[in-house]
Amino acid sequence: MKHFLFLLFTVFLCSNIVDTTTMGFSKLLLQDLFQNYSKDIRPVEDQSKAVTVNMDLDVVSINDFDEVAGTISVVIILYISWTDESLVWNSTSYGNTTELTFTQKKIWLPKMFLCNPADLFLPISSKHFKVKVTSNGNVFWLPGALLKATCTPDVSSFPFDQQTCTLSVSPWGYSSKEVNLNIPSQTVFFTYFYKNTEWDVIGSATTRWSGSFDIAYYYITIKRRHMNFLVSVVIPIIMLAFVNPFVFILPFDSGERASYSITVLLAFTVYMTVVSDRMPASSEPMSFISYYLLSLVGISVVIVTMNIFQMRTYSKHDTDEPVPAWLRQVYLHIQNIFRGKKVTAEEQKIKLAFTDGKANNGLDNKGTQNLESSKRNGDLFYASILPVSQGNEKVNTETVSMVTEHQPEVVTWHMVAKTIDKMYFVLFLGLTCVATAVYFINAN
Repeated sequence: MKHFLFLLFTVFLCSNIVDTTTMGFSKLLLQDLFQNYSKDIRPVEDQSKAVTVNMDLDVVSINDFDEVAGTISVVIILYISWTDESLVWNSTSYGNTTELTFTQKKIWLPKMFLCNPADLFLPISSKHFKVKVTSNGNVFWLPGALLKATCTPDVSSFPFDQQTCTLSVSPWGYSSKEVNLNIPSQTVFFTYFYKNTEWDVIGSATTRWSGSFDIAYYYITIKRRHMNFLVSVVIPIIMLAFVNPFVFILPFDSGERASYSITVLLAFTVYMTVVSDRMPASSEPMSFISYYLLSLVGISVVIVTMNIFQMRTYSKHDTDEPVPAWLRQVYLHIQNIFRGKKVTAEEQKIKLAFTDGKANNGLDNKGTQNLESSKRNGDLFYASILPVSQGNEKVNTETVSMVTEHQPEVVTWHMVAKTIDKMYFVLFLGLTCVATAVYFINAN
């Protein structure tokens, strides 16, 4: 038992000695490594060879995507590694020290620059990052930064759009013969990604361009979360669009037709301002919702104009200005369409028989009341009041023919205005449906 305790104490003491010795060896190793080290010279013995630098990109978050300015702000981490031939040591000579971690300012770095910045052209790094070096000379450097890059938006399908933004990174100042840039991964990493409330990441890709110098391209495809804009803007616009034709259902005597149509027109102009504030100043490409709003404003302008003409038509007096013959034909044609059957001109005539005093006295109160009711309601069928011979109940066909040919059609301005109202309601409601369907088909 005593021997076992002595052995355990010896092992514990030796372990403490090893730890202390390792710290001392680390200090000694740092002194030996950087005794003749120059961070201004590329870390290869043969300076005619290029330093191979491996680089992958990890997106931490998408802070903002500004469609108007055409910029994207992302927080990224670069996984950069290369071999420094000046930082190789025998680990057994330094207490089995296989790796060291120290500040980046001590060694040569392939400083990376964003080639499509939206503001300043600065290296993607800061003095606070560290590097890790292994005994075989492999260097691992993980700089991070908030990048603001240019990104040309395609808002043609707004708010159902998706954008592909590019981050172009290059070891600026070194030619491809001095630094050979390599991208091990074919996609961008999202290891520590925080989801954005407005955008979802749906894809990524990488590629490398090699010419006089190397550039790494990282493509990030994002899709807008459209529910907020759909509820707050698109759906109210559609509701206004379908409410607009209902001005032709309002009675003429209500006095609200003009104010109703103008209010809807003003509402469309307000929504055009809201949408234009979210759109870039460029005209290529234009958003489908802009065309949709423009078509709705055009329909609303036509509705306001037609409504004014309709109120003028309704206010005309039949005694001062009778309905012209061509307009009566239009009225008959529209009635044919809505009734689904042919309505002849004979059904639009009041067959009045002007005979002697007895025939006129034969009009009872009921017949007169029916005639006046027919005129007020604008019916297409009117009662025939024909002369009847005493002692003979047969109709005098010659008299009927004469009255029918010379009696004018009873079509009032009120009847014309109400019928054209029906036509306008169906027409503009159909145009609104077509415009809305075309927008959603193109936007999706």
